[in-house]
Order: sequence, then structure tokens, then C-alpha cells
Amino acid sequence: MKTLLFVIMIVAGASAAAQQSGFSAHPYLPKAKTTAYGALSAHYSKFNGQGALFTGLYAGVMLKHKLMIGAGGYMLTTRHKGYGLNAASHQQNNWHMGYGGLMLEYTLMGNKDIHFSANTLVGGGIIKNGRGRGTIPENGSDELKDIDASGFFVVQPGVNVEVVAATWMRIAAGVGYRYVSGVEQNGITNKDMSAPTASLSFKFGLF
Repeated sequence: MKTLLFVIMIVAGASAAAQQSGFSAHPYLPKAKTTAYGALSAHYSKFNGQGALFTGLYAGVMLKHKLMIGAGGYMLTTRHKGYGLNAASHQQNNWHMGYGGLMLEYTLMGNKDIHFSANTLVGGGIIKNGRGRGTIPENGSDELKDIDASGFFVVQPGVNVEVVAATWMRIAAGVGYRYVSGVEQNGITNKDMSAPTASLSFKFGLF
């Protein structure tokens, strides 16, 4: 929560500074109507009631320096305890989660040094309890099978403040929300996987 509030303060501060400076115009935009870029992105969020970090990337084609159409994906990179014991190691299982899909991003005032963008990822993912092929426990055993998986549907909208670092690079900080539905998995619910996000992204390409 503290990290989320910190990013919100960054967004608000950058917005105020941009308004005071009159949004100084960035001198360079490609003449081509169709360009492309990619982004490395990290999201701080909640997962199953705990702080969590998701990392990933997205990329696509940008139309008229405004609308990007592409694809993206994210993986849960922090460790979170699942349920049951791994049949081979006898250690408690960990959750493993990844998702991706269609990515749309719209840029406002992209010819300014400080500007804004809004994006949405729509797609699906999978969550697993443990890794491996798994074994079904015998009667009387306290070992659950070491893998159990479920697919899910995800929508993740967000808004960002962006700073032009170079003609080929932008840095974006923003907030959003990850909405998950359709999970059919023991030990976790849609609500446990849905949460606000605070993001930091580094974008590279032609804008």
C-alpha cells in the first residue's frame, strides 16, 4: 500500500509540474504514421493478501503516434506459499502465476516532454500450485499432488505519467487494477488474485 501511495504521489507531482511548465514540447516525432515500441514493466501489487511483484513486457505497432496495438505478458516473480507438499522434495508448494494477451495503449500529448497514457491488457493466464507432473496421494498420506493448475480470465487497465528520456526512450509511472475471474483452484480465489497495481515501465522504440 505504501508503494502504491508513493507512485500516486509521483503521478500527481509530475502532473502539477507539467501544468506549471506548460508542457514543454518535445522537438522530435517520426514522420512515419506507423511506428513501433516495446516496454519492460514491473508491477507492485497484492497476491493472496501479500505484497507481490509482477514483471513482464509488452510491444506493438503505434498508429499516428497515439494508439498502440500489440501483446503483453506478466509473471509473478515473488515467492508465495501454496498448499500441500511436493511429492518429491516434501517441501511446501509455491504458487506460480502468469498471464498475457492483447495490449492496447493510447498516448495523450505524446509530443510533450511530460505526457500521459492509458492502457488495458485483456487476456488469460494460468496459476499452478507447485511444479512438476505430480502424484496423487495415497490414502492416509499428508502429501497432496505437487501440481494443480487452473486457467483464468484477466483484464488489467492502467493510467500513466510518462517522461521523455530520449527520442527512443520513455519512462512511465502509473497505477491500475488487475481483475481476475474464472479461477477454479483450491486454496485461492478470484478476489485473492485481483488487486490494485503500481507500475514502472521503460519504453524503447519509435513513438
